[in-house]
Amino acid sequence: MQSIDIYRANGANERQQVILFAAAEDQLPATLQNAGLQRAAVGVLYPLGDSRFALNIGTPLTPAALQDAGAAIAAGQKDYGLQQLRLTLAPELPADAENWRWLLFGLRLGAYRYQHHASATLTDPTLPLASQDAATQALCDWANLHAEGVIIGRELMNKPANILYPESFVEAVAQLPFRHLRQEVLGDEQMAELGFGGLLGVGQGSARASQLLILDHHPANARHTLALVGKGVTFDSGGISIKGAARMSTMKFDMGGAAAVVGAMRIIDALQLPIRVIGLCGLVENMPSSRAQRPGDVVTMHSGKSVEIISTDAEGRMVLADVISYAQQRFQPDYLLDIATLTGGAGVALGKEYAAMMGNDEAFLAQVTQAGQVSAEPVWPMPHGGWYRGVLKSEFADYRHGGEDPHGSPCVAATFISEFVQPGQRWAHLDIAAMSTDMPHRKLYANGASSFGVLLLARLSSLLAETEH
Repeated sequence: MQSIDIYRANGANERQQVILFAAAEDQLPATLQNAGLQRAAVGVLYPLGDSRFALNIGTPLTPAALQDAGAAIAAGQKDYGLQQLRLTLAPELPADAENWRWLLFGLRLGAYRYQHHASATLTDPTLPLASQDAATQALCDWANLHAEGVIIGRELMNKPANILYPESFVEAVAQLPFRHLRQEVLGDEQMAELGFGGLLGVGQGSARASQLLILDHHPANARHTLALVGKGVTFDSGGISIKGAARMSTMKFDMGGAAAVVGAMRIIDALQLPIRVIGLCGLVENMPSSRAQRPGDVVTMHSGKSVEIISTDAEGRMVLADVISYAQQRFQPDYLLDIATLTGGAGVALGKEYAAMMGNDEAFLAQVTQAGQVSAEPVWPMPHGGWYRGVLKSEFADYRHGGEDPHGSPCVAATFISEFVQPGQRWAHLDIAAMSTDMPHRKLYANGASSFGVLLLARLSSLLAETEH
């Protein structure tokens, strides 16, 4: 289909056409030049008259370009009242289902803007896309579902920490329209009995109780299990090793890994993928107080290993290590992936182009990379182990959880986490700190949280589900 007709759920009277093409700004198709358009910047909606518009997707034609093109159309809704649309791809553009899906996904998600409510309840201010054509409606359904998953993640991340904290995070997720997921919560007392010394140590300085949220998608006859572990620090002051004032307000985003897991689980549940996927969100608040843990403290982890605290601002790896240990002991997953806004060093190394990826199984890492590439949430491999393991040597415990200097900080953090991965366990680690917010180079990302990782985790689950058969 080179053209599809869609509308917003509230309908409209007049249909407007958007012609999409891919070209350099000064190399427009002759038909558009004849219509009076001489140049067209990428991602800008140009009115041609008679309810017709043109939009240059740019080259090459990638999932990211299509997502951003959809978001650009969404941005034009306010200016031009676009509600009932005929989207037309130029003849030279491939009109396959995947391209349409990402374009429509960008159109739905591009309309999202956070609206504050004094409640942890998650809201979706956008309207779903619909069509009277059955084939187009199937494309809209896919786009709507994936946009909703990302919006869930963004809503969780954008809410301020006085509204969204570990217990209210759990309450917000409990209200989501999951169909078949089993939800379970472990509180402070249960985790203390199980030996979660690392996670509880992070949260002990806060008046807010820590939580472990477990979302279990368990279809009948599933042969493989994927465990997704998300870091959920609902506010990270740094603890006793307190952060500077600059940009501390953005530390409400430090639960981006947990938010991505929840958003992905919404998609996985709705698609009913034939693979068991267990999302585990370690939820804490890292605050300074007379009860907070101190640099130099030694804690005993869920695995039984002892860890010397060097900086209380290196808290995320402690949360992940305990939850990873628990996930392996209880669920014995075939695949284990943790995702976290972990280190600023990942952004120093890779900027806003890639999330950092580490792991121990080349085939699994290739699947993670593929999932990121096809969903426009790219990852780049970085090392762990080797020299970085020397940084973790302690005179007072089995390990210290980091060094006194910042050298190789993403790699040191991943190496620490790897010490809690059991032999033979396929494992991947994603450091998404730089990708969680402040992404103006992509039209898809409005101000605030990006919820990077939702699409990658959902697509990875789909890829692994294909091996079920």
